[in-house]
Amino acid sequence: MAQFGQLEAAIMDAVWAAGVPLRVREVLERLDRDPEPAYNTVHTVTEILHRKGWLSKEKDGRAYRYGATKSREEYVAGLMGEALSAAEDRTATLARFVEHMQPGEAEELHRLLGQAVAKAGR
Repeated sequence: MAQFGQLEAAIMDAVWAAGVPLRVREVLERLDRDPEPAYNTVHTVTEILHRKGWLSKEKDGRAYRYGATKSREEYVAGLMGEALSAAEDRTATLARFVEHMQPGEAEELHRLLGQAVAKAGR
């Protein structure tokens, strides 16, 4: 799973933040970029994200609305999985990752791991 490019990430941020499908013009209005990209550029990148499976596409009059098909959390989890797959020693890599967590995050991870172990044991 490849990391998003800068414009891809900005478009996905806009769609995730909206929580509803957006037209390309609405995506463009929500981008906080200087200089503002051209409409055609945003349209092209939005279509690429659709082909990659990150955005749905539904007809709305003469235009289309694009909505997220996966959550930001699914995206980040995929990046984390890719990073782990590059590690020679996954256990050591996970240990270093956990060392940098806030106490509350570590407690939540412990709880989630307990749930995963219990679910796997069923």
